[in-house]
Amino acid sequence: MNTHRLKRPLSALSAATLLAALVAAPVPVRAEPSLGSGGPTATQGANADSVQTRSPDRSDSPAEADAGSEAITDTVLQVGADSTARNLSWMSESAGGGEIRWAPASELVGGKLPADADKAETTDSGLAADLKRHFNHASMTDLKPGIDYAYQVGSEEDGYTEVQQFTTGSAGGDDEFLVFGDPQVGAGGGDPDDAAGWDRTLSSAAATADDPSFFYSLGDQVNSAGNQEQYAQYLAPEATRTIPQATTIGNHDVSSKAYEQHFNRPNVSQDHGGGGVITSGGDYWFIEDGVLFLNINSNSPDMDAHAEFIDEVVAEHGDQARWTVLGFHHSIYSTATHWDDLDVKRLRKAIPPVAARNDIDLVVSGHDHIYNRTFLMDGEGKPVEGSEAGAEEEKEDGQTLYLTLTSSSGSKFYDYVPGLDWEGKSVHNDVPAFTRVRVSDEALRATTYEVPAGGPPADGERAEAQAAAEQIDDVELRRAEAEEPAPDDDAGADAGSGASAGADSAAGADDAGANDDADSAGTSDDADAGADDAGTSDDADAGAEDAGTSDDAGTGGTASDSAASDGAASGGVGSDGTDDENGTDSGTADAGTADSGSEADATEANAAGTGDDSDSSGTASASGDGDLPRTGGGLALPLAVGAGALALGATLLVVSRRRRGAGLS
Repeated sequence: MNTHRLKRPLSALSAATLLAALVAAPVPVRAEPSLGSGGPTATQGANADSVQTRSPDRSDSPAEADAGSEAITDTVLQVGADSTARNLSWMSESAGGGEIRWAPASELVGGKLPADADKAETTDSGLAADLKRHFNHASMTDLKPGIDYAYQVGSEEDGYTEVQQFTTGSAGGDDEFLVFGDPQVGAGGGDPDDAAGWDRTLSSAAATADDPSFFYSLGDQVNSAGNQEQYAQYLAPEATRTIPQATTIGNHDVSSKAYEQHFNRPNVSQDHGGGGVITSGGDYWFIEDGVLFLNINSNSPDMDAHAEFIDEVVAEHGDQARWTVLGFHHSIYSTATHWDDLDVKRLRKAIPPVAARNDIDLVVSGHDHIYNRTFLMDGEGKPVEGSEAGAEEEKEDGQTLYLTLTSSSGSKFYDYVPGLDWEGKSVHNDVPAFTRVRVSDEALRATTYEVPAGGPPADGERAEAQAAAEQIDDVELRRAEAEEPAPDDDAGADAGSGASAGADSAAGADDAGANDDADSAGTSDDADAGADDAGTSDDADAGAEDAGTSDDAGTGGTASDSAASDGAASGGVGSDGTDDENGTDSGTADAGTADSGSEADATEANAAGTGDDSDSSGTASASGDGDLPRTGGGLALPLAVGAGALALGATLLVVSRRRRGAGLS
């Protein structure tokens, strides 16, 4: 009798204990074995297995170059791992078997590629997210600097596209690239016509710039993540096929695989900011114009993983670049209504110390549909003393300039919030804009223009295009020059070579000390990991965020996203989903549950979470030093608890089975 009474309670208890052990056991962030070296073997997916061949004779040439197959759509020219590579994506009617063909434009014969053009087969392809077409990725490699190239994509089954041309950047000279805030094609619902607005902005920027090596879109390329028609409109401008682009994933892009299928990004890490089964993601990097560009998926709340990604890439590739730029969607230093969102506050606490210890020069973001430039900011997220947000900024190591880019299509704009500590220069005219960044060894110069209502002049003359586009900001970022030692006085000069040697030795000692200090700072970041893990309040704030944080609260717009296409299943990536312009979030929150909070609910949730970011500059940190939680020591306690629970559960199962056996006998 006693045995039968004990059997079920013990079995239930042991099963519950085992379940608790599995839940309690943490899954640590995994670092990639190698983030690559920048060459063809370093890239993931499309670049890793690229097969490059030469056509043996003209019989292998594709269809007439000017035919333009209708079976191929959505061709996108993109950056590669560095300036020697360019990635391509396109949609096709047929599955697999596609290729890219390219050659210097000087080798074109009657507008057609030569018979011996380089070829590379698709390295990734599959059924598109809309289940109607197939996506294709391929890469051009071994490109030379400063050369005009021609290319086309396609297959024998579907035919080939028209021949397009692009120009590679210079080798270490002066270059420039373009930056755009949210195009969010589809958000205007046709009024305004944001597809036409995006085309006008991109055309104006291309006409204003001096042969940009690529353009950079900072997220929310489309309004509804799985909407193929909106992607077609975003990719409609000719510049998307003639100027390479890089993209950052926004909250409106994350909840579908369509983003990953349309954009063949280089050096993608699925271990850092990765997507899920039906969501997109992945932090990635590339080097262009002598600049190391890092992109993180700011929809993912795993700040530890983002920090690990940035630390590792900069450590491995930072010395290959003259400047370092970080891009992500959710601006942490905007002057519009998203500044106080819980996900933004979490980023604002996490990013500055990582940017400082990696000496990130410039951070570019979107999301808030307003333009703002900060003062130079330090590792604690505070304006650097003496920074005046003028036309010239001289930065010391560990200081960073942050730019928030406004809408590039005019689909919507947000209200200006005055009085924030980081505001250096803010422009809120509700006019689409773009930023032109010129790169040299000495400086990064970012000039921002508002787009003329009529677009660029018809003749396309650069001087006229620049005159038509109204300049609203211009800043040149330089590094502070190292202080030269004070000249020796006469007594020192008369002391002879021994004194000179001593001075040199002392200088060397000073340099060593400076390096030691820098290294110590980096080491102390890691040493504090355990304290950060134990004391961070980010996870606690997630509940308040899920309770009703509105992504676009109070914007007053009219368009609303479809929950099926834009707000679904982003919990696996930690996305706050997509926004309903009336102030209600119809997407998915961090925990995967749908938010339904009104603007008032969002305010309440934000107020509840102010411990995460208590002052107006957003610099408060649970750990006291503003650093990120790190993997390692902080996992010891939950691992021990999980192991103990597993052992207890196993013991209880054994006892229950023995008692059951005794009862049956």
